Amino acid sequence: MMTQSDNFFETFTVDPALFYSAIIRSTDDYVYIVDMNTDMALVSPNMERDFELPGRQFKGLVPMWGELVHEKDRPRYNESIDEMLRGDTDIHHVEYQVRNRKGEYIWVLCRGILQKNAQNQPAMFAGVVTDLGKMGKIDYTTGLFTYRECEKEISELLDKESEKPGGLMLLGLDDFVRINDLNSHLFGDGVLRQFAQTVQQLLPPGASMYRFDGDEFAVVCPGAGEEELEAIYKRLHAYSNRVHTLDGQEYFCTVSAGMTLLGRDSQNYPDLIKCASSALEASKTKGKNIMTAYTPALMRSKLRALELTSRLQLSVVNGMEGFRLVYQPFAHSKDLGLAGAEALLRWSGEPFGEVTPAEFIPLLESSGLIVPVGKWVLEQAVKTCKKWSDREPDFIMNVNISYLQMLDESFAGHVEKTLKENGLDSRHVVLELTESCFVTDMGGLKEIFRHLRGMRIQIAMDDFGTGYSSLGMLSQSPADIVKIDRLFIEAIDRDENVFNRSFIASVIKLCHSVGITVCVEGVEEQDELRAVCALEADSIQGYYISRPISPEAFEEKYWGSD
Repeated sequence: MMTQSDNFFETFTVDPALFYSAIIRSTDDYVYIVDMNTDMALVSPNMERDFELPGRQFKGLVPMWGELVHEKDRPRYNESIDEMLRGDTDIHHVEYQVRNRKGEYIWVLCRGILQKNAQNQPAMFAGVVTDLGKMGKIDYTTGLFTYRECEKEISELLDKESEKPGGLMLLGLDDFVRINDLNSHLFGDGVLRQFAQTVQQLLPPGASMYRFDGDEFAVVCPGAGEEELEAIYKRLHAYSNRVHTLDGQEYFCTVSAGMTLLGRDSQNYPDLIKCASSALEASKTKGKNIMTAYTPALMRSKLRALELTSRLQLSVVNGMEGFRLVYQPFAHSKDLGLAGAEALLRWSGEPFGEVTPAEFIPLLESSGLIVPVGKWVLEQAVKTCKKWSDREPDFIMNVNISYLQMLDESFAGHVEKTLKENGLDSRHVVLELTESCFVTDMGGLKEIFRHLRGMRIQIAMDDFGTGYSSLGMLSQSPADIVKIDRLFIEAIDRDENVFNRSFIASVIKLCHSVGITVCVEGVEEQDELRAVCALEADSIQGYYISRPISPEAFEEKYWGSD
């Protein structure tokens, strides 16, 4: 007996073209139909457009599509097709990554049905391809699975009875906010996408990458131990530590990482993320661009950082209580006569006691306190410089500036106002920025550099040689002074340090050729002093000249009781 569902097409007729048109216009999915007898395929307009297929109708869709599937996922895709052709199943249901017209890999869910004719031979293969990014399962910006999928994989690995379930790395792009602030959020999204797409190619088989919030990513490596995770990070580190190009624009962005092992450090997903997050924060605090393995001590360190940040905030609210400046002199290389001083920030407070700048300055930056504290530092340094320049007419005061201060719209105006209020000529002040600011931010900071130059403020490139700039970029640099890091000074007089000596000689020669003066930092021994002076550096700074000292001790050292 024939039921209504068996014969409804006899009573319900519709134009197939209209039916197909209605389907493709009512969904964002990609629709495909393949005639198995002729191998002729019909695809929806969005599928043709987004994957640059040869047309709406063409032959060979299945193998052509297979070439677009990511090589890691291709075996799974091919196996599903083979199962249908062997007659094992009529259903195609596979998640994989496929390359779109932009050359980016996106995650999709491909579903299809193989229809057979009366002779049980394949007649038609039809279905839809769903962009998982539009289902909330995939991050739209990067094309990666979201943290929810990460939780699923880690939970599955923990449920398995294995002595070595694997490892988790939490990645964080260093100073990514700077890329957004200096360019645009659209450019920043492009950087995230480029990073995600490239890193996936660097991961070993079986490893998965997920997008977390902001500039953070997770990498899950089943069966991996510390050595395997360190080897993976080494590849990522090598990739990130170079200048990249996006849409014809250069940028620089390193990556820090926190590592934790499943099962060893915790048996559940939330705590593992906390462990990895603590390790990542430790990497950021240590100076970024490194990976840190989780230890229980890191949780204690994180708690200390939170408590210290709270105490620093209280210090700022209470009129910079606990902050003070010390001053490290630098001298002319020719006669070691006083040339000026660098103002250095210090902080102490209960119950922490004296805290090193390496610990509290990153906390000032991450909490946004660096802007008000930086203004206070400039005001105190300028006030002191005015007093000392009355004694030494050519005295120079160097003040360290964070790139976050440079991005503050009121920065240049505050510098100008502070100089005017203290009656200090701008030629007495040098603003120091780290080398990485010049390498990564030169384009975005052009306007502020131009403003400062208009005020006749000198600019110094600090820690030269520790970052990723080249000698060639010095000729285009807005720096008036280059400060060579102690890294190149240690034991410079010894034979095995011929490279360091040659490097310093090259820097000094090139700087002098373009009107840049050179200060060598970290000179501690007489032999080091002799070697540096022979290379004709302009000024010397380091413990051989003096350690950082209080303003009272500075005045006593250089002017006695005058």
